[in-house]
Amino acid sequence: MTNMKVEKFQHRWLLPVVILLGFFIDGSLALAFSNFFYDNNLQMAPQLFLMALVVCTFAMPSSNLLFWYALVGGLAYDLFYTGLIGLYTLIGPLTYLLTKALLAYFGKQPIYQLGTFVIAVFIGQVILYFLADFFNLATVSLGGFISDALAPTILLNVVLFAIFFVPARWLLQFIHQKRGR
Repeated sequence: MTNMKVEKFQHRWLLPVVILLGFFIDGSLALAFSNFFYDNNLQMAPQLFLMALVVCTFAMPSSNLLFWYALVGGLAYDLFYTGLIGLYTLIGPLTYLLTKALLAYFGKQPIYQLGTFVIAVFIGQVILYFLADFFNLATVSLGGFISDALAPTILLNVVLFAIFFVPARWLLQFIHQKRGR
């Protein structure tokens, strides 16, 4: 038998709050800056929902509820933004599982969280492209996708990570605080 210390966390309710904030800020940014993000050639998609999942998983990797938050969040993302059950129902839980797997190799430093977030955005965008291509919905070649959508989306999300990481981490620090008694 191993001698494992079980951590007890306070304020676990902040996990869905951070995910919900990422969910709504993601859509709000896309709407507010749609003329800039979705120009003729460039297609940049903010992915703050995925960032929230990555940051929450790094903050509390032992939470079994995060998978369900990711699944329900992905389903809600699809229904709210497209009206159909779609790919974020898959991409949300996949991001959680990917992040949890990478935690075995990465530390909890912000650079590793950024790296995990970039990998999640990359995989999510590639899934979206190849499924659109499979169903003949893609109007751009693979090279065009990489230069006009994938690269700008990753760059945009690195900038958004730099902006939103500190507030998200600040919110999630309350999970690790002990109650004073």
